[in-house]
Amino acid sequence: MTRMNRRTPFGAAAALRVLTLAAAAAATAGCTSAQVQDAAKSLATGAPAAFGDLGAAAQVEAKLVRIDADSALHVAVSAHDGAVRLSGRVKSQAVATRFAEAAKSVPGVKSVDAALGVDAKLTPVSAQARDAGTVAAVTGDLIGQTGVNAFAVKVRAHDGTVTLSGTVKSAALRATMLEAAKHAPGVRAVVDRLAVKGGD
Repeated sequence: MTRMNRRTPFGAAAALRVLTLAAAAAATAGCTSAQVQDAAKSLATGAPAAFGDLGAAAQVEAKLVRIDADSALHVAVSAHDGAVRLSGRVKSQAVATRFAEAAKSVPGVKSVDAALGVDAKLTPVSAQARDAGTVAAVTGDLIGQTGVNAFAVKVRAHDGTVTLSGTVKSAALRATMLEAAKHAPGVRAVVDRLAVKGGD
């Protein structure tokens, strides 16, 4: 979960949090998915420096979900100027180590502070949280592959089926996004509802 800090605007933190882990939606003051997507898009186009931190945090979250979705649900991720902090609880020390290594591997991350406690009795993820984890993985991959273009696309997931909708700038960008979604963990099928602006 991405935690708001003094250096990150509330709208940005809330937007990214709902995109990546819907299980914590209550913490975002009831924002709808459309409102969250709009806020994220606005942030990405209007504040490039903040987007850099948010983009890195999103990619870190995606990697954590790949490693252990149960633990990822209990870990907060914050980023500022390339410094990433992980805080919360994980299933084991081995998971904590892998989480830290995964965060370090994200482009743009300069340092990682992993304040992670071990709790072998973490609550397993629900089906809803599993879908949220899939959204997290796909969103992180889209950001990694296409940068700010990812915020023009809405990502939904249900039982392994991912739907991408929105408008993209080119057929090549559309193909890149679909390919990224297909290879994200937990994805069994991709529904393409992307439109190419101008019909290119």
